[in-house]
Amino acid sequence: MTRRVLVTRPDGTWPKLQARFAGSGVVVQMSETTVQAEPIDPRPGDEAVGRLEAFDWLVVTSARGVAALRQRLAVRGLRGLPAELRVAAVGPATARALSEAGMRVELVAVEANSDGLVAAFGPRLTAGTRVVVVRPEGAPGVLPSALRAAGAIVDEASLYRTIASPAAPALADAAIAGAFAAVVFTAPSSVDLWLAAAGSRREALVSVLQRVARVAIGPTTSARLRSLGLPARVVADAPSEDAVGDAIAKVLGIDLLR
Repeated sequence: MTRRVLVTRPDGTWPKLQARFAGSGVVVQMSETTVQAEPIDPRPGDEAVGRLEAFDWLVVTSARGVAALRQRLAVRGLRGLPAELRVAAVGPATARALSEAGMRVELVAVEANSDGLVAAFGPRLTAGTRVVVVRPEGAPGVLPSALRAAGAIVDEASLYRTIASPAAPALADAAIAGAFAAVVFTAPSSVDLWLAAAGSRREALVSVLQRVARVAIGPTTSARLRSLGLPARVVADAPSEDAVGDAIAKVLGIDLLR
């Protein structure tokens, strides 16, 4: 019997993960429940990008943030960041996206969440340090709050917003119909916006998700699932292809080599 696992990432982004399960009876389906869109109010983000030289640190929280930052820099005719601006990434995946965009990363939070970044800053973060955080519009301001609590002066550059993907309603229908044995949630928004996209079928989707094997890509996503009464059965050790593959194998009770 074939078991299908939904991973809420864009199709084609983790081919190694899909190949890993080939012939195992498990099919990994990569389908995003969210997509990136322009912010409703672009002015605060534009203003922050226009004065990057005023900050000590630029913090980017996701690969989507990297893409949005590159776009805003290009619109302004800027080829890169100010020379004195140091860059921090919330997690290795974001750091890779920044490096691929030609931005030198000085600090990476190994634990990809707010506490992990503040801990990584350590003595670099002193009272009065000026930080600009690239983040999605309308998302909870957990990271800016944590940085402010550590003494930083923080501006927020909401360069994009996260919305439900066009595929989200159909994915809800598929889940309700029993298409998935497991779901890997890759961000808090991947569950929040999926439930919202289900509309009148939200309760049916929640009921199904209570029964399937649930995997969280990290502690922040795990905390959100738990708050919704959908605690993850397994939390990936890292937000990476290999670690997520390990988590899927564990939650389904199969033994696969990387």
